[in-house]
Amino acid sequence: MKTTMKFLSYFLIAFAMVLTSSSCDGEDGMDGAEGPQGIAGQDGADGQDGADGQDGQDGEDGNAEVIYSDWIPADFQGSSTSVKFMGIDFPSELPSAASIRDTHVILVYYSGFGDGNTYQLPVLNFRGAQFTFGYGSGSAAASDINITARALSGDLTEFQIDPTRGAKFRYVIIPPNILVGRSFVDFSDYEAVIEAYGIKD
Repeated sequence: MKTTMKFLSYFLIAFAMVLTSSSCDGEDGMDGAEGPQGIAGQDGADGQDGADGQDGQDGEDGNAEVIYSDWIPADFQGSSTSVKFMGIDFPSELPSAASIRDTHVILVYYSGFGDGNTYQLPVLNFRGAQFTFGYGSGSAAASDINITARALSGDLTEFQIDPTRGAKFRYVIIPPNILVGRSFVDFSDYEAVIEAYGIKD
């Protein structure tokens, strides 16, 4: 009996394996026909155009931080006939020259009678006069720039210091951030300076 049951069990297992094998080895069926195309969707409504951006203001000139004065007529004072002094004040919104002299470049230029040239101070000899400058103490009572005119011999003359003869001065202040990259400019060459920094003459 046991032998019969074993034989029957083996037979059933073998039969099941044959059935499984034959179902896996069947050929693939043909692909079905392609179905009809669906109806296209409707176009969506166009969106509204966005508003135009506001025009921005023009940017400042690249040299906006370079500060310079107009030409200032000479105004020398003093009882001596051979040495006289003149003070120039910065506008109230500017720091004092004494407070920026170590961080900024402060240039002073002179133009005088007759030759049409502009000179950077110190001027060692213009028609027998010497022009030098220094800085005030920074107090409210002190001028920012102090200019000294000194005759090399004899007395100072109108052709050296008189504003009606064309004696005049101007200053140019160059902050350190503007100075970077332009160290090639020769400060003694007035025309080169006004061109490099966009200064109106």
